[in-house]
Amino acid sequence: MNDVWGVLGYVLLASFLGVVGQLIRVVAGLKKENDQAGALGQTLASRFSAQQLWTSLGISVAVGAIAGVLAALQVTDLHKMTTSTLLGFLGAGYSGTDFIEAFMKKSLPGN
Repeated sequence: MNDVWGVLGYVLLASFLGVVGQLIRVVAGLKKENDQAGALGQTLASRFSAQQLWTSLGISVAVGAIAGVLAALQVTDLHKMTTSTLLGFLGAGYSGTDFIEAFMKKSLPGN
């Protein structure tokens, strides 16, 4: 029973860190959008999409959870987590979400 709760904790931590990784990407994207809006004489608010933000954060939760499950399958002791594992979850949220969003923009109609 403890293993189930340990894996769940691992997956939840990975999901949270995936969101943190995505939020780092969001900050960079907002800076870029703000610069582009200023160059066009627009405001950031006119270019901001809350729906896109929430979708992006939802994807990052899923990406982090998947990374957590895959990592938990490889770990023999769930209580020994390294810094590189934590940074890997951040990276999964950052790059995994970017990959999925780019794939969606390219593959879905209307984009």
